[in-house]
Amino acid sequence: MAELEALLCYPRTPLYEASLAWELLRTQSLSEIGASLDLKSILAQYYPLARQRAGSEELTILRSKILGIAEEFGFPSAVSSKVLVEFDRSVGPEIHAQMTIMPADASSIDVWNFINTAVVPDVVLWRYGRFNAQAKKWSISEDRLFDMTRTTIGRLWWRVHLLGPELAGKLGEDEVVNLLEKPRIGGYPLLSRAMGAGLLAFASESNTGRRMELFRDATKRLLRKMAVQSVFVMTPGQIDEFVTALFLESATALGIPLPEAPTATPSTADFQASRFAANWPMF
Repeated sequence: MAELEALLCYPRTPLYEASLAWELLRTQSLSEIGASLDLKSILAQYYPLARQRAGSEELTILRSKILGIAEEFGFPSAVSSKVLVEFDRSVGPEIHAQMTIMPADASSIDVWNFINTAVVPDVVLWRYGRFNAQAKKWSISEDRLFDMTRTTIGRLWWRVHLLGPELAGKLGEDEVVNLLEKPRIGGYPLLSRAMGAGLLAFASESNTGRRMELFRDATKRLLRKMAVQSVFVMTPGQIDEFVTALFLESATALGIPLPEAPTATPSTADFQASRFAANWPMF
């Protein structure tokens, strides 16, 4: 119970307020945005019954942590998409460790609206924005600002929370997206971890084409079987066996050589006792 008491709730910004904020942010340079941020006074609202609240000190530390990592990867200069993906992999575990946010609070898009607009809007624009020199305005896809599954900072927190830092770091960007954006799979940590670890066990990282082919085939088989067989009543060990069998079927059907000794997918059993189980959103 003491550990739960230490978890924090973060300020929230409703969609219409975030939209208004971004209208102004899009017209500013990254340096202007950084200079205008003030985390000493928090004007946003919190979850009304929040016991422990992230204040200006926690938010300032969070910004410093994210900004510091971004600078290591070239912020504020333009960099390649490959570098940006590596930034995601590096900053995700740090965000997850630093925020100590309640998972129920992290399931609110209003929280990530606040983080995006008030804490690191310059990093958000550097990561996903494109500056139009003629219009003197940033363009950025709205799903990177307001969509729960794709919001810039929130998706990185959930990626690590659902998959764990080690697995999240080993999976490719497309693999993570295909895994976590399927609600019936990504919303259930035991299953999503088993699928991710199963892919690593059965497919070579060097052969990305066949690896994605195997992953898509195994995912299709999983969704078909979930129509008549519930994974939500399985133990972690049973889920491991179930997923291993799926990848065996897929690899055989696709003619992909099997590893010498396919191992049960790791880490799902370790997740059984997680105190957050009731708070994962099925998004």
